[in-house]
Amino acid sequence: MTYKKCFVGAIALACLSACNNTDNNGTASQNKELISSVTHEGTSIQGGTLKYAIINDSPISGILNSVFYQNSVDSEVIDFFDESLFSNDDQLKITDSGIGKLTYDIEKKTITVTIKENIKWSDGQPLTIDDYIFAFEVIGHKEYQGLRYDSNMKMIDGMAEYHEGITPTISGITKNNDYSVTFQVKELSADVIQAGGFWANPMPKHIFGQMEVKDMAASDAVRKNPVGLGAFKVKSVVSGESVILEANPYYWKGKPKIENVVIEVVNINNAASEFASGNYDIMAVPTSKEYYDAFAKLKNATILGYWSDAISYLGFKVGKWDATSENVIFDKESKMANKSLRQAMGYALDLDSFATSFYDVLQKRANSLITPNFNGFYDSKLEGYVYNVEKATKLLDEAGYKDIDGDGLREDPNGKKLTINFAFMSGGNGEAQAQYYIQQWKAVGLDVQLTNGRLLEFNSFYDLVENDDPAIDVYSAAWSIGGNPNPETLWGNNPNNYTRFVSSEHDDILKKFSTEDMFDTEKQKEAYQKWQAYANEEAFAIPTLFRVSLTAVNKRVKSLNISVDETNYKYNLHKLELTATEPLK
Repeated sequence: MTYKKCFVGAIALACLSACNNTDNNGTASQNKELISSVTHEGTSIQGGTLKYAIINDSPISGILNSVFYQNSVDSEVIDFFDESLFSNDDQLKITDSGIGKLTYDIEKKTITVTIKENIKWSDGQPLTIDDYIFAFEVIGHKEYQGLRYDSNMKMIDGMAEYHEGITPTISGITKNNDYSVTFQVKELSADVIQAGGFWANPMPKHIFGQMEVKDMAASDAVRKNPVGLGAFKVKSVVSGESVILEANPYYWKGKPKIENVVIEVVNINNAASEFASGNYDIMAVPTSKEYYDAFAKLKNATILGYWSDAISYLGFKVGKWDATSENVIFDKESKMANKSLRQAMGYALDLDSFATSFYDVLQKRANSLITPNFNGFYDSKLEGYVYNVEKATKLLDEAGYKDIDGDGLREDPNGKKLTINFAFMSGGNGEAQAQYYIQQWKAVGLDVQLTNGRLLEFNSFYDLVENDDPAIDVYSAAWSIGGNPNPETLWGNNPNNYTRFVSSEHDDILKKFSTEDMFDTEKQKEAYQKWQAYANEEAFAIPTLFRVSLTAVNKRVKSLNISVDETNYKYNLHKLELTATEPLK
């Protein structure tokens, strides 16, 4: 349940020999491994303000709560003032070093969560197990309209009856005491031992307890003055522009050494120049070669990085989400319902050249919808969609997509004009990338046009995709998988499955991930292998690129570690120090 739209993730460190890197003192060095931590020299100052930039074309939408947020921009802000109950190791397995401890009983099909005593919210109020239980009650409520009511929620006994309004409480949730709760579940899967595999964020009941669920997302408690369990607390929010935070004196690991954090959104085209001017301390580096090259030349920056868990993909719209029945409805008459057409569009793309042309070694062709950092599940032998024009052409011919009128473009099997509407996000060199796809599809006789004739801004893009707008047949997007790669979360019968592909066979394959068999390592690996092969064959979503995650760090920042064993580096912001009053230029 830790999925995010685009660009964010945490996985193990990997090599990228061609990248320009830095040693622990920030000295540039060529042809070394990517580094995930840095310690800059200098005497620390007292307090100071850390300046953090989020690169995006869209403003901060300001849904600042883990239960309600929907995009990576808001998620980045949330990570500064809130954190989940569970920590994880470098294999993304849950550990006992966080606020909460999770245990389970396979025979009884129970999950027990125990939290530390004397933990406080950022407003000074005590955290109790009631806050954790309350999050489940909100997400499961019939008036809840967010994305978190998924299969992991539905597996709790009594959740369906509660969600439908039949019962006032969730029978499968038993409060043991003020610091412990036990969940009775229908099936106990190995998801629960993965980061993000079981819901991990409490919700302050003393703030939201008197609100109607339908009013929560728009409330000041979400939009203007949210509270959390993180190192900082929100001081002020300038709608769409910035968030200012201050040190949380109640933080359970100790008050941060830095006094304030300012978070702002920066346009990708201005990112390197803004950093060079000393306007920011920490900023993600765009994984496009031209942008990376600009950052690599900066004298005031150290570049940290790793291969991320994010995956770019092409999604094919083949149905709709029915909010009334809460089901994905497959439309066999939809334009993209023909599997051969989807496969042909995959084979028509030279993704290896695409990655090299636009990203050099910063991205590479993806062969699976599971990212390689999950080395126990990822199928490295799966070929994926390797560029093959002959195969693409044959698939189209045999499926009845032929050029009847001789204009070089194929009609559909019924002889009607075929125009495929392609949604692509704006930003950076998006126009050139979108046209690369379009021209390669044209080479096999497919008429592909940009949705509404233009690139789409981030929020507009997802608004159209999520609402199954008929102006979209194919879209290019990305997910960050987080700590739990269970494919049901993103590709199952739930609103996150934007392709709207569903089948009985797919349902049967996905159901295996929610069974006790998944505690058997070999059976778990077998289930992941089977799903990857099925997804590759059905091509409802074609993986396009795996990417490197890079972060520029100003040389006044001391002791930053972004590796996965730091349990998301933002959870260790209390350790950071600054060596100057302003970012170095």
